[in-house]
Amino acid sequence: MCFSIITITFNSREYLAEAIESVLSQDFCDFEYLIVDGGSTDGTLETIREYAATDPRIRWISEPDEGISDAFNKGIGMARGEIVGILNSDDTYTAGALKAVAAVFSADLSLDVVHGDMLRFQGETPLFLLKPAPVDDRVWHGMPVNHPATFVRRQTYEKVGLFDTHLAVAMDYELVLRLYRAGCRFCYLERVLANMRYGGASDERFLAARREIFGVTVAAGYPRWRACGWFVVKTCLNITKNLLRKLGLHGLIRLHPKFRKHQETS
Repeated sequence: MCFSIITITFNSREYLAEAIESVLSQDFCDFEYLIVDGGSTDGTLETIREYAATDPRIRWISEPDEGISDAFNKGIGMARGEIVGILNSDDTYTAGALKAVAAVFSADLSLDVVHGDMLRFQGETPLFLLKPAPVDDRVWHGMPVNHPATFVRRQTYEKVGLFDTHLAVAMDYELVLRLYRAGCRFCYLERVLANMRYGGASDERFLAARREIFGVTVAAGYPRWRACGWFVVKTCLNITKNLLRKLGLHGLIRLHPKFRKHQETS
């Protein structure tokens, strides 16, 4: 079983080396690493070239793109592996993540998606363990899985399609909703698979993400009045969580069942 791990970049030199190291250090050796750069000018390309020169598992391109979805789709188009994982340029995989995911896929060839837990960071400080939600009818309310800790069969992308390039923030949610509606089989692996820093597009633009989620669900046939209700509820929760995080009141965030103390990952 071969993995294709995709990282998209654009002027993201600060943490890129850490992301690359977390992939190349995986003890599961059968993978390729695809880096899709949007035309960086901050030294990102120098970092990519340095690693690519010493590891043949890395393939990369650098060219303008039409946004995050377009870059994701370019990476999937380059993929040769059976399983596709997408890792943000400022995030990392945990040790042994690919081996653990490979074991689950190998044990059940009917699975389309394997996903797990994620540890959230503020800079270098671990804040809490983020558990995914069940992938059931509650998928209409918001993103249930942790995107960096999610792996999809390449043939599943071929069956249901790639990321929606009309979406600027909630493209991962729209894909998961589409997978769910297509009857794809999800499997939750109770293990921390990835570490994710605050500061990505969905964190900085959570209101735009909620608007896109509202539009996606209504377009897919979810009742508008219910979508409005969840828009209000989830927006209020996001505002509250971000305020508590900025105030350093992480203990209050952990009162929610999705969030746990990071010590539980040991």
